Amino acid sequence: MSQLPVRSADQDRIATEAEFHNRRFAEEEGRAQDRYYGAISHGTAAYIERVSAAARGADVLEYGCAQGVRSVTVAAAARTLVGIDISSVAIAQARARVAAAGFANASFTVMNAERMALPDGAFDLVFGSGIIHHLDLDRSFREIARVLRPGGRAIFMEPLGHNPLINLYRRMTPDARTPDEHPLLRGDFAIARRYFAAVDLEFCGLTTLAAVQFRRPAVQEPLLKVCIALDRGLAHIPGLRWAFWHCCMTLHKAPACG
Repeated sequence: MSQLPVRSADQDRIATEAEFHNRRFAEEEGRAQDRYYGAISHGTAAYIERVSAAARGADVLEYGCAQGVRSVTVAAAARTLVGIDISSVAIAQARARVAAAGFANASFTVMNAERMALPDGAFDLVFGSGIIHHLDLDRSFREIARVLRPGGRAIFMEPLGHNPLINLYRRMTPDARTPDEHPLLRGDFAIARRYFAAVDLEFCGLTTLAAVQFRRPAVQEPLLKVCIALDRGLAHIPGLRWAFWHCCMTLHKAPACG
């Protein structure tokens, strides 16, 4: 009697991630926690602006492209764009979205981000949002560095895992995330520094989380402006910056010698 092949722990983890995200991307309803993303909308806008500027005339890899929402913006600036994601549902949606926008310089493939079937030094820029914290960090950073050309950059928007109130909310809403997610900790950035010459961080989402609790625009909008300015100052305090919800990290690969 033949036996089914035994999957490794890594294969189980990747399969769980794929199943979760296939279900998520097949659903049309928004998630209850989506309203909190208004607290980092200014940080997300700055991240997208930075990615778009770095993508001009470049060969770009979107690492965890999801449904291709940002692919359209970046493909407009890039020479070429390749998008990968573990979710086949998301890849189908990304292909349709970019095709409808009329971009012929973009392609999308279902792929394991920890073991990419992509050549060394193929890209000037790698970018993604909310992807790194789903992965084995050492494998992920090593793969990103491998596919980048000398002097290339990687830009990511990722959640942090030090704020006790945010972590309490995470424990109260386990169905909103996969069991292997691990919002980034201060020590995790030491792993990135093994593979990159420089790691630059910008933080967002601390007092702005309180502002988004006010639903009326007449109250929320001016309060958000005040909280954004306050957060910019608080982010310069070495210990306190790690209590922020998200950070934008820019990873710089060393230029070629000589």
